[in-house]
Amino acid sequence: MNQGFDLDVLVVGGGPTGLVAAAELLARGVSCRIIDQVPERSDKSRALVVHARTLELMAKMGIADTLVARGRRAMGASLYVERRHAADVQLGDIGAPDTAYPFMLFVSQVETERLLEEHLARLGGQVERPVALVGFRMEGDGQGAQGGGVIADLRHGDGKSETVRARYLVGADGAHSMVRKGAGISFHGAPYPQDFILADIEAEWPPGDRLCIFLSKRGLLAVFPFGSPRFRLIASRTGATAPEAADAGEPTLAEMQAVVEEQCPFPVTLGTPRWLARFHLHHRGVDRYREGRAFVAGDAAHIHSPAGGQGMNTGIQDAYNLAWKLSLVLKGRAPEALLDSYNEERHPIGQQLLRTTDRMFSFTATSHPILLSLRNLALPRIVPVVLRTQQRRAWLFHFLSQLGIHYRWSSLVEEHARQGAARFHDGPRAGDRAPDGALGGGAGEPEKMLLGQLRGQGFHLLLFTGMGAGGSEGAPLSAWAAEVGRALESRTDLVTPVVVLGAAAGPVPPPLTLAGVDEQGLLHRAYGLEGPGCYLVRPDGYIAFRSPGTDLSALTSYLQRLLPVH
Repeated sequence: MNQGFDLDVLVVGGGPTGLVAAAELLARGVSCRIIDQVPERSDKSRALVVHARTLELMAKMGIADTLVARGRRAMGASLYVERRHAADVQLGDIGAPDTAYPFMLFVSQVETERLLEEHLARLGGQVERPVALVGFRMEGDGQGAQGGGVIADLRHGDGKSETVRARYLVGADGAHSMVRKGAGISFHGAPYPQDFILADIEAEWPPGDRLCIFLSKRGLLAVFPFGSPRFRLIASRTGATAPEAADAGEPTLAEMQAVVEEQCPFPVTLGTPRWLARFHLHHRGVDRYREGRAFVAGDAAHIHSPAGGQGMNTGIQDAYNLAWKLSLVLKGRAPEALLDSYNEERHPIGQQLLRTTDRMFSFTATSHPILLSLRNLALPRIVPVVLRTQQRRAWLFHFLSQLGIHYRWSSLVEEHARQGAARFHDGPRAGDRAPDGALGGGAGEPEKMLLGQLRGQGFHLLLFTGMGAGGSEGAPLSAWAAEVGRALESRTDLVTPVVVLGAAAGPVPPPLTLAGVDEQGLLHRAYGLEGPGCYLVRPDGYIAFRSPGTDLSALTSYLQRLLPVH
C-alpha cells in the first residue's frame, strides 16, 4: 500500500489534537508517525476542562472512563463583582438524558495528554521528540490517495536530518504552525489588549474546591482548584498593552498577591508557585483547513480566548473528523473528495467558535467604562435567572459542552424525510449529533446506554423497529435483515447494523445485532419515531442519513455515493 512512500500520514505536533489524530489513524490501520520539536511533554497544565462531546469521542476510543476517574466531575462556582458575592452555580451533573457524560470534567491537560500517550503506545505509536519539521513540498497533482505526496524535511535533536515521503501531512503544531505557514494558509486575527498573568500555586483559599471568578474595574481574576492546596490563577490587567506587557518581564509572587488582594473580599495567602507566566491572548483563524495534501487542526487552525474551555476540545474534534475520513480514502473505500468535507464541516465550526469566545471574553474582560458598568450591573441579575431552572441549565450545558454542534449544511449528509405515510416527528436531523439514551438489555438484562453499543471505528446503522418490535405494528425483522444485507453489500466491515427493539422479542436475525429494548418508547420518541425508521451514524457520532419506514432503497443509494462499491 505504501509503494514509493515511507508512510501514509505524518502528524506534526504532540499535543492532544495530534495525539488523537495519530491514535485514530493507527487504530484504523493507517501507517503514521507523530513528531514534536519539544524535547519532552510539558508539565504545565493549560486546558482544564474536557467537555461531554469530547468524552463521547474518547468513549469510542475506549479511554473516557479512565480520564473521568482522573478528573473531577462536580464543582461549584462563585461569581464576585466588585468584591461582592453575586451568584453561585453548580457545575456538576446537569441531568441531561441524551449523554452518558452530563457534566464538565475538570482535569489537567497534563493528565489528558498522559492518557492519550498511553493509548497511542498501546496502538504501537509514540511521539518522536525532539523532531522538528523544517520544511516540506508537495509533489504530483496534490489530489488522490495514490497520486502525489508530501516530501517533508525533518531535523532531529542531535542535528540529524531526515527526509520523509508521506501521502498526507497533518499540522497539529500550534499557533506558530510550520505546516500552516508552509502550505500558505492565512491566519487572520489580532491580540486582545489585556495583559494576563498566570500562576499554578499553593494557597490558603477559603472557598476550597470552588471555581471562583472575580470581575472588577481593575480586571478579571479566575481561580481554578486543582485539589487543595493547589490552584490555578489567571488574571487580566485591564488597560495594559502589548508593549507594556513585554517590558514588564516575568510576573512575581508579589504581583499576583497584589492582584488577589485587589479582587477578593476575603483574605488569601499565596504560597509556593510552580509556574508563573505573563502572556497575551489572540483570536485568529485560518481561511481554510486544507491545502492540497496538507491539513491543519487545533491551535494551528484557530486560537482564541479560554472562555468556555473550548480550545482543546475543538482541536480533538477536528482531529477525529479528519482521521476517519483519511483512513477511508487511504484504504480506497471512499473517494478522495471526502477529504474536502473536512474543511466544509470544521471551518464553519472554527469560525463560530472564534465569534462566540470573542463575544464572551470581550464582555467579561472589557475595559470600556460604559460596558464595565453594564457588565457589573447585569451579570449578578442575569446569571441566577439563566441558571434557575434545570431546562435552562441543560441548554447552557449543551452549548458549552459542544453537544449542539451539527453539520446540517454538509454535502455528506442526507435527509430522506418522507416515505409514504411514514414520517419523523422532529428528532435529530441528518448532520446532528446522535443523542444517547437508556435501553433495556432484554430478558432481564441491566439497562445500558445506546451510544455505548456503538463503539469502534466504523459506521452504525440504527434500525428502530417501532413499538411493535417486529410484529404487525413494527418492522418485520426477517425481511429487514435481508434488505440490510443487500444495502450493505461488501460494506459489512464498515457498517454495523444495530436494532433498537420497541418491545421484547425473539432472537435478532443476522446480520443484525441487538442494541437493546426501548420498552417505554423514550428513545424512539427522542429520535422522532413512532413506527420504524433508520439512522446511519458516522464514525464520529454524527448522523449521516435518516429515513422513516422500512424501505432501505434510499439508504442503498446514499451508501453507493458515500462508500462506492467498485
